[in-house]
Amino acid sequence: MAALCAALAAATGAGVAAGARTDTAAGAQTAVGSVPRFDHVVVVPFENKDYSAVIGSADAPYINSLAAQGASFSQSFGVTHPSQGNYVALFSGGQQGVTDDSCPKNFTGKANLGSQLIAAGFTFKGYSEGLPSDGFTGCSSSDGRYVRKHNPWVDFDNVPAASNVRYSTFPTDYTQLPTVSFVVPDMCNDMHGATGCSASIPTGDSWLRTNLDAYAQWAKTHNSLLVVTFDEDNFSSVNQIATVLVGAQVRTGTYAEQINHYNLLRTIEDAYGLTPLGSAAGAAPITDVWTTSPSPSPSPSPSSSSSPSPSPSPTPVPGVVNGGFEYGTFNGWTVSGTTAVAAGRSGAYSGAAGATTPTDGDSVISQTFTAPPGATTLTVWWKGDCRDTVRYAWATVVLKHNTSGTTTTPLPRTCTANGGWQKITDTLTPGHSYTLQLVNHDDNYPGDPSITWFDDVTVG
Repeated sequence: MAALCAALAAATGAGVAAGARTDTAAGAQTAVGSVPRFDHVVVVPFENKDYSAVIGSADAPYINSLAAQGASFSQSFGVTHPSQGNYVALFSGGQQGVTDDSCPKNFTGKANLGSQLIAAGFTFKGYSEGLPSDGFTGCSSSDGRYVRKHNPWVDFDNVPAASNVRYSTFPTDYTQLPTVSFVVPDMCNDMHGATGCSASIPTGDSWLRTNLDAYAQWAKTHNSLLVVTFDEDNFSSVNQIATVLVGAQVRTGTYAEQINHYNLLRTIEDAYGLTPLGSAAGAAPITDVWTTSPSPSPSPSPSSSSSPSPSPSPTPVPGVVNGGFEYGTFNGWTVSGTTAVAAGRSGAYSGAAGATTPTDGDSVISQTFTAPPGATTLTVWWKGDCRDTVRYAWATVVLKHNTSGTTTTPLPRTCTANGGWQKITDTLTPGHSYTLQLVNHDDNYPGDPSITWFDDVTVG
């Protein structure tokens, strides 16, 4: 166990390092980690919709038009359920112990994106539709269309009341915008639904077009950026959401690297040279979508062409690569949250998600693969050390069937500390594409951390 703790500490402490750029593009600065420094960033979060219900759906023509104009992420995920923890995580790098939507939450002296920007000489505002008055700290408006659980900056005592404003004050002269702003639609327009309102994707999509398209088009020629994302999906264990970036210096394409709210926060922090907060410190910034970035073309194959391919989607490998983690690395896998290579079940190594100290949200080890000819069974071995209840911490294995568009959970959410390796299986169809997610979730509560080991992932 001591060796495992050391490995986990090394993996967490190392984070994701990226070389600083020395070149700049006309009209723009490039900050830490090869993320451009925008004059303005506007983030618009919507509510509780699956990725597949938005991207490619006729219900969301405007969001899909934005996806065609910018960078759309096919493997973007929320951090947790329900809503409030995702907003807090995106704004502060951790859930701060939030596991429900109760109100009010009050955090004293906790660093967050707003306080970071202001301390560094930049500006921040949160524009909330339906907010009864600027600086309002109540839990909801009288009509229920504004709710504080979607307004995380009001929870932090180091974000001034002047940064918590009504959406009606959003400037029409976009040069007057703060450096970074969040725009939160009300409960009728955020696709969530409220009394007298349906949880309508077309309503939210139309609201976005009416209210933010002018900014989106302006941003392209004014060194600015629009980020459209969601807090969570429709409460599935996969928690896959749509995330789209549109604006200056954005290379158009669909990008398949796995990201979550912490990657998005890290990207904004890197743009302004801010120290990454909490779990954002271990999350990779988004660097491959920028036209000014020296990162390789998102095309999975090298090209001698002077014009890089805009297609970043990798070609799935046949079968699972490094399924026993015997390379001693996560080669072949994509990881997020807190992960490490640890002692194995049958060989030298396994993949550990979570830690023996509290972690915040999902830690995920994932891989996209194609079932080879004749392969009909996926096998995964797992071992859990979960000392909480399944309401707050769990292990799960999720298999997304990319070809058929369905999802199964060969290991439903479970919290156990029995210490033994257990085998789970699922059915495969030869030639079909799959994305496997090995997940450990912890609520960051002191005294009952959760960690799960995974090993010997095979298809046959």
